[in-house]
Amino acid sequence: MTTEKVFDIIYDSDEYVRGEAIAETLGITRTAINKHIKKLQSMGIQIDATRRGYKYISSDTLCGITLARKIADKKLPHNVIVNNVDSTNNAVKAMISNDPSMSHELLYIAPSQMSGKGRLGRVFESAEGGVYMTICYSPNNMCVSDSLKIVLLTGLCVAKVLEKYTTNVTIKWPNDVFVSDKKITGILLESVINEYSVDALIIGIGINISNKLSNSITDIATTLDEHCEGVFREDIIVQVTELLYNCLVEYEKTGFDSFLDDYISRSRTIGQVVTVTSGNKKITGEALGLSEDGYLLINNNGVIEKVIVGDVGA
Repeated sequence: MTTEKVFDIIYDSDEYVRGEAIAETLGITRTAINKHIKKLQSMGIQIDATRRGYKYISSDTLCGITLARKIADKKLPHNVIVNNVDSTNNAVKAMISNDPSMSHELLYIAPSQMSGKGRLGRVFESAEGGVYMTICYSPNNMCVSDSLKIVLLTGLCVAKVLEKYTTNVTIKWPNDVFVSDKKITGILLESVINEYSVDALIIGIGINISNKLSNSITDIATTLDEHCEGVFREDIIVQVTELLYNCLVEYEKTGFDSFLDDYISRSRTIGQVVTVTSGNKKITGEALGLSEDGYLLINNNGVIEKVIVGDVGA
């Protein structure tokens, strides 16, 4: 805990903080302060150490200490864990399974994933340099039938954050986020349910930032650094977490209607003639809009069909 307290003092100051002042505040020795500073630096946290004292330098470390502080500054009730795993969703599900009493307010982040996964059982490449996170949210009153709309809402939130950094951000139904006609984000929602309602939403989000894409997907996928410079993964994580959390709270009060126009205005699917593959069935027609449950409405030769799950192609 003392290491975190040392970090907090430095983080809160816009100026250099002398070691003697930190030692006096915490009631420990100057030598101990040096040890805590070195520990923070070994975690990848950039702290400038000079004769004037210590100063935190903004950096993209994906460190639990810095992320926890930034999340706390936004007053978001999420515990933060940073760890290398096969899949952040799998890690969160295992934690809940091993300790059902644990708080579901959890943000799990991985610098990379060994077995990242997306919708319909697909693999999501998760090399170092991207954002791979799972937000675990415990709803007050949500049914399984809300799941698709939560998927839509998550895609919308990610799109809104990316719009701060680049243009031509669109969403392919239900939740694939594109930049300049190439996919940049994958989202996978899983739930912990009981007989009557949803106990926890496990929302996995992968965003390509500066990770190297394999040659096999460079014609269909992109990274954010291809469109702008100087993006910190920690900033993206905090912004997505804050917006999505607040939107989930709002969703429980008002439903999806208040988000519908924002979603449709960014859709690369609605209003277009598309082919949707759902199981062994293919449906081609104009995507007219969304049903109340978030299903895609397709005009298939004059017959309006609802697509619950499917892969949308142009």
